[in-house]
Amino acid sequence: MDGEGIKGMRRVVPARTRTKSEAGPVAGATAAATAGAADVRSEIPSLSLSRLGKPDFQAEEYLKEALRGTPERGIRQFRKALEEARKAASKNLQKNVYRNYESFVFISKEIWSMERDMQLLRELLHNISEVGDELMEEDDAPATSEARVTRRRTMRMSMANQEDLFKDQLARLWRTIRGAQRLVPFAPGRHVVGDIRNVSELSPSTLQTRQQVDIVVLSDMLLLAARRRHGAHAQTVLVADRSFALSDVTVADVGDAARSGFLVRIVNRAETFLFGFRGADVKDEFLLLISHARAGILGGDAPPPVPGLPAGQAEQLAKAPPANGGGKDDEGARQRSAELLDALDIHIARREFSSAATLVLKLREQAGSAEAARRTADAQTVELARLVLADLRIPCSPRKQAAANVALLRRLGWDKEAKDAFLAARSATIKSRTRQLRLEGNTQLYIRELAIVYFRLIRNTCEWYAEFFTDPTMVSALIAWVRREMAGYAAIFRRHVFHEAQRFQVVASCLGHTLAEVDILGHAGLDLRFMLDQEFFPDLTGCIRSYEARCRALLAKAVAADSLAVAIKVSTANYEGAARLLGSHIPLIASVGKLDEVLTGFGNELRFIARDSLYSQVATSVLAIIESVLKQFLAVLRTGSRTHAQELALLVGTQAVVSWVIPRAAAHLDRIFGRPASDIHSLEQRLEAFPSSLQDVFCQRQAVAMGRASFDFATADFTETHTVDDTMVPSGPMVQLLRTLGTVARELDRWPLPKRAILGSIVDCLFVQMIDHRNWEGTGGTRRVFSHHGVHRLVLDIHFLLRVCGSLVSKSTNTLANRVCEKALRAYFSASGSAPGEMRNKSWYDARVIDAMRSLGFSFPDFGRGFEHRSQQSFDPGMSPTLDAGGDSGEAPGGQPADQSIDQPAGQPAAAADDDDEDDAPLSLQ
Repeated sequence: MDGEGIKGMRRVVPARTRTKSEAGPVAGATAAATAGAADVRSEIPSLSLSRLGKPDFQAEEYLKEALRGTPERGIRQFRKALEEARKAASKNLQKNVYRNYESFVFISKEIWSMERDMQLLRELLHNISEVGDELMEEDDAPATSEARVTRRRTMRMSMANQEDLFKDQLARLWRTIRGAQRLVPFAPGRHVVGDIRNVSELSPSTLQTRQQVDIVVLSDMLLLAARRRHGAHAQTVLVADRSFALSDVTVADVGDAARSGFLVRIVNRAETFLFGFRGADVKDEFLLLISHARAGILGGDAPPPVPGLPAGQAEQLAKAPPANGGGKDDEGARQRSAELLDALDIHIARREFSSAATLVLKLREQAGSAEAARRTADAQTVELARLVLADLRIPCSPRKQAAANVALLRRLGWDKEAKDAFLAARSATIKSRTRQLRLEGNTQLYIRELAIVYFRLIRNTCEWYAEFFTDPTMVSALIAWVRREMAGYAAIFRRHVFHEAQRFQVVASCLGHTLAEVDILGHAGLDLRFMLDQEFFPDLTGCIRSYEARCRALLAKAVAADSLAVAIKVSTANYEGAARLLGSHIPLIASVGKLDEVLTGFGNELRFIARDSLYSQVATSVLAIIESVLKQFLAVLRTGSRTHAQELALLVGTQAVVSWVIPRAAAHLDRIFGRPASDIHSLEQRLEAFPSSLQDVFCQRQAVAMGRASFDFATADFTETHTVDDTMVPSGPMVQLLRTLGTVARELDRWPLPKRAILGSIVDCLFVQMIDHRNWEGTGGTRRVFSHHGVHRLVLDIHFLLRVCGSLVSKSTNTLANRVCEKALRAYFSASGSAPGEMRNKSWYDARVIDAMRSLGFSFPDFGRGFEHRSQQSFDPGMSPTLDAGGDSGEAPGGQPADQSIDQPAGQPAAAADDDDEDDAPLSLQ
């Protein structure tokens, strides 16, 4: 038990019993009972973690010592403390396993690499021992010391020359075939026996050609060199593809058939390769090279097999005794080996693998150091292991059968292959059981059954694996298999659950079934929740984005089909911001109500899958839905011809989205996630100015429409030559402009909108259009011309507009009006030459405006109430605003001194709109 496990268990050690004074005063029998309980708790033995962590810990002695004289209740409490300590240690151990998972995988790879190095070292040591045995051999006949020395010197020289020859062969092989040095490194005694070129490697199942290879037969290995196209001219080069140890492979002659060609099968453990040769002579040559390499024909140990015989007969000839006879012991050994081989064939045919494994191990023991017998035993081991592996790979095998097959393979030394075959069989079992499930339209039921099949088979596999394979280095393979199966389950889950038309309630139900089965694995010590989160997080976010896209499409259709009429009125009792801006009830258009309905439905669906990891995507989707609707409102307002009532209803709807819909959606998400949805709450502040932007667009459109319909300054003619006298009145287009403005004002009374701001903005936009430089210059660069009567009419119209609008006129409006009058006066003076006509003073313009208001009073019904909520007043000249802003300035807006005939005609508008005079009441004409 490591330090972290002990540290974690310290939290569950039972506390010492409190003293009677700490428990507090009690009376009578209660005090006695409490004291008795305290005495019992005082007898509970303490849990010594330091002793539990010692290597020489003796459980029986510790229990005898700790529980001596302890009552039954104390023993129960002590057992409970031990159980809590065990759970804490198990939890810490599990955390350490997950934390050090990468280290486990790395160490297992290093161990596998070291196994290969040890195998190579074992082969090198074996070769060295053979060389030593040859050096120690001497002739049976007596020889003189000089002859013995000469013989040994000759042997050393011939062996040195042979090693040099072998080195030259390997060096030539490395130069000819790319990458051959990596697969066929230098080893003492390793040399090239021969090679076969232009061999076709075929697929064992389909007999289709995979690639063209050259096969190089070495004394102890087989090297496959593939032919590759390389370079701009498609030159063919040889590249080392793979290599096999000659002792690990089995070569079998498939036979000659006109359809399949001349084929040879090579089996390397669990891998099977099929090669096709050009003719029978080439195939016989390859088999002869294999026989030479195995029998050591270059050393004269055995005669070569007869070319053209099948591989089985060739092996029988190789196992036959030499023609010159041998000892009785050799003959007896061969006889016993033949009997064992016959018995082995019988057991394999009967599928008695346990008895066959016993015979194979016995055959290995009898082989000893004899090379031929050892090769025969290895070949039989490979054949038996292949059959057991095939039996182990059968899916849905019972536990007892799988355990027996794994045990047999481990006896034969095929642990890695047994592990791979067992896991492959379990994967096939999961696939087979999954295909038996029926999908009849109920997705939730199907996923529930699928989760039961997958995760319970995974749990069983983990239990079996821990029983079959006790080597800790093989744990990483099990974890990798679990990850692959989890990915397979996620793929099926994704295909059936995560699609565009799926409801979140169904998704949540399927996830619940999955997590319920995963919790069962957690009880068995395998927690896979983090894997599920990693697998399903992209799908959940994609599901939310798909739902967002459907909502946006639905709302786009709703906005396009909206008639912009009031569909419903809602209360603002719980929304202070909306109540302050829109009153106690908000008149909503259909699209705004649809937006609120969609967002509410979105939240109701999200509550099934709500989790903190999805909050960011949820907030992003809600923001996208709201902003898409507001952008559509702006596009609707900018395009198309609609009535004032429709456009004003759209403005109210925009304000309702910002101050009523967004707070409702934020409050709903707060309840779903259990914390404030800060991103949605901040959206209300970010979009606070958006309704004002739409109001500006509305004012610009109204100003353009009013100008074109009544007072079109761009096309108006100010060059008439009429006389300027006291009968002059504001022009008809200006009167019509004010009538239209009054209509808009009366329409605004029906809506909870900032009426004064909207009307004042419309007036500002009128003057902005007038001051546009395109209205003062022609296409040929000529300036606009004003006559004496024309400039007076323009100034009188502007003065009349400002006086009627009253308190709607702001300082910026007054400045724009002064600029228009100034530009008109400059144009008139520049065109009139040296003798301009007489200009009128302030009192003349005031008198003309008052006369016009008196004569047109009944033409403006309820005009005053269109601007402000005040009672109607009959016109009284004495109540008109005082125009005194420009009387004392000393200079006219047109740049003329005050002592000239122009008595500040353009200053009068500035005086009419002075916002500093709050006592001026607006005019109400009846």
